[in-house]
Amino acid sequence: MLSPIKESQGGAFSVLQLHFLRRLNRLLLLRLEQSGQLNEEGLHLIDRAIYSTYCDAVDLGVMGEAQKLLHRTAESSAG
Repeated sequence: MLSPIKESQGGAFSVLQLHFLRRLNRLLLLRLEQSGQLNEEGLHLIDRAIYSTYCDAVDLGVMGEAQKLLHRTAESSAG
Protein backbone atom coordinates (compact mmCIF):
# COMPACT_ATOMS: atom_id res chain seq x y z
CA MET A 1 0.00 0.00 0.00
CA LEU A 2 1.22 3.46 -0.78
CA SER A 3 2.09 5.75 2.05
CA PRO A 4 0.00 8.86 2.65
CA ILE A 5 1.11 12.19 1.29
CA LYS A 6 3.34 14.07 3.69
CA GLU A 7 4.22 17.72 4.01
CA SER A 8 6.79 19.12 1.62
CA GLN A 9 10.29 19.90 2.81
CA GLY A 10 9.71 23.63 2.51
CA GLY A 11 6.41 23.64 4.38
CA ALA A 12 2.86 22.46 3.82
CA PHE A 13 1.36 21.93 0.40
CA SER A 14 -1.36 24.26 -0.79
CA VAL A 15 -4.93 22.96 -0.83
CA LEU A 16 -4.83 22.64 -4.61
CA GLN A 17 -1.49 20.83 -4.62
CA LEU A 18 -2.77 18.38 -2.01
CA HIS A 19 -5.93 17.83 -4.01
CA PHE A 20 -4.04 16.73 -7.10
CA LEU A 21 -1.49 14.66 -5.20
CA ARG A 22 -4.29 12.82 -3.40
CA ARG A 23 -6.13 12.33 -6.67
CA LEU A 24 -2.98 10.92 -8.26
CA ASN A 25 -2.45 8.62 -5.28
CA ARG A 26 -6.06 7.39 -5.50
CA LEU A 27 -5.85 6.73 -9.25
CA LEU A 28 -2.58 4.84 -8.83
CA LEU A 29 -4.12 2.69 -6.09
CA LEU A 30 -7.17 2.08 -8.26
CA ARG A 31 -4.95 0.97 -11.15
CA LEU A 32 -2.96 -1.32 -8.89
CA GLU A 33 -6.00 -2.91 -7.25
CA GLN A 34 -8.31 -3.18 -10.25
CA SER A 35 -5.95 -3.92 -13.13
CA GLY A 36 -6.88 -7.62 -13.15
CA GLN A 37 -10.58 -6.86 -13.45
CA LEU A 38 -10.47 -4.23 -16.20
CA ASN A 39 -10.36 -4.72 -19.92
CA GLU A 40 -7.90 -2.88 -22.16
CA GLU A 41 -10.17 0.14 -22.55
CA GLY A 42 -10.65 0.46 -18.80
CA LEU A 43 -6.90 0.36 -18.21
CA HIS A 44 -6.39 2.94 -20.93
CA LEU A 45 -8.89 5.29 -19.28
CA ILE A 46 -7.24 4.99 -15.87
CA ASP A 47 -3.81 5.51 -17.43
CA ARG A 48 -5.04 8.66 -19.18
CA ALA A 49 -6.50 9.97 -15.91
CA ILE A 50 -3.19 9.23 -14.14
CA TYR A 51 -1.23 11.07 -16.83
CA SER A 52 -3.57 14.05 -16.79
CA THR A 53 -3.45 14.31 -13.01
CA TYR A 54 0.34 13.98 -13.04
CA CYS A 55 0.53 16.87 -15.53
CA ASP A 56 -1.70 18.96 -13.27
CA ALA A 57 0.60 18.22 -10.31
CA VAL A 58 3.64 19.22 -12.38
CA ASP A 59 1.93 22.48 -13.38
CA LEU A 60 1.29 23.17 -9.69
CA GLY A 61 4.97 22.73 -8.82
CA VAL A 62 4.86 19.36 -7.05
CA MET A 63 6.56 17.25 -9.70
CA GLY A 64 8.95 15.67 -7.20
CA GLU A 65 6.19 14.41 -4.94
CA ALA A 66 4.15 13.19 -7.94
CA GLN A 67 7.17 11.26 -9.22
CA LYS A 68 7.65 9.70 -5.78
CA LEU A 69 4.07 8.44 -5.91
CA LEU A 70 4.67 6.95 -9.36
CA HIS A 71 7.87 5.25 -8.24
CA ARG A 72 6.22 3.82 -5.11
CA THR A 73 3.45 2.38 -7.24
CA ALA A 74 5.93 0.84 -9.66
CA GLU A 75 7.82 -0.72 -6.75
CA SER A 76 4.59 -2.02 -5.20
CA SER A 77 3.45 -3.65 -8.42
CA ALA A 78 6.89 -5.19 -9.06
CA GLY A 79 7.23 -6.56 -5.52
